[in-house]
Amino acid sequence: MIQMIKTSLCHPKYIGLFFKNKLYKILLVVFLFFAIFSASIVTKCLLTDQFSSDQAFRAQKIIQYSSDSDGVKPSVDIKFDTETNKISGKTMIFKADDAIISFMNSETIIRSNVLSINLHESGYEIYYGIYKLGSGNYNNEYLKSFDVSKIQTGDAANSANFRDFLVCIFDTVQVQQALVISLQSIISNFVYYILLVLVCMLSAYFFNPSIEMKIRIKLVLLDSLSYFYWYLIALLTGLSFIEYVAFIVPLLFTTITFAHIKRVR
Repeated sequence: MIQMIKTSLCHPKYIGLFFKNKLYKILLVVFLFFAIFSASIVTKCLLTDQFSSDQAFRAQKIIQYSSDSDGVKPSVDIKFDTETNKISGKTMIFKADDAIISFMNSETIIRSNVLSINLHESGYEIYYGIYKLGSGNYNNEYLKSFDVSKIQTGDAANSANFRDFLVCIFDTVQVQQALVISLQSIISNFVYYILLVLVCMLSAYFFNPSIEMKIRIKLVLLDSLSYFYWYLIALLTGLSFIEYVAFIVPLLFTTITFAHIKRVR
């Protein structure tokens, strides 16, 4: 099996030599590569700070620069008081393309791939798309009072207190966000992989239509292992351009493999 994997990743010209291998063994190898790939995605996401001061700063700017179609800032009377650990005021919602911040809103606003921060009187809820990342109360010694109307004016103290407020909240849902991002990435990459296999099957038929279907499937699956290999390199190095290599190499390997074998039945 080790020799089969080594050949699949380095010597596509000789992959045809494994046409007699059982299909279930090849599928097992594909599953092993996918499992290692998935574990790497989860590990990287868990080790990456999903929320940081950058997201908090972005949220503050959404409030500060929010206005209606006439450029008029909405009038708000929302405050957070550390003596009571409660938010007071009327319902107000601030929206941007990638985030929604709502105060005192009884309904949860959910949008695909949008961060939704719902701040109620005595507690909060955070959603990312349809996924609830977490909830909690404001009993945190590091929280400081702020006035949203002053954040709108760009007041430095209130803006800083609000950012610190969000950072404390974000810290409670870091793991959940990492798992959500991991799941989305794993699913999307699996879909890309299936599409890539189908394209490789068409390429294999074009270059060598005489090969039996079952054998063609086995060889294409071996050629496709390079997708996980190169994508894993991109993941570990952080070089996004290598992701494109991960799509190109399996097609190149398929062409080489089927250009060097004769009819097999």
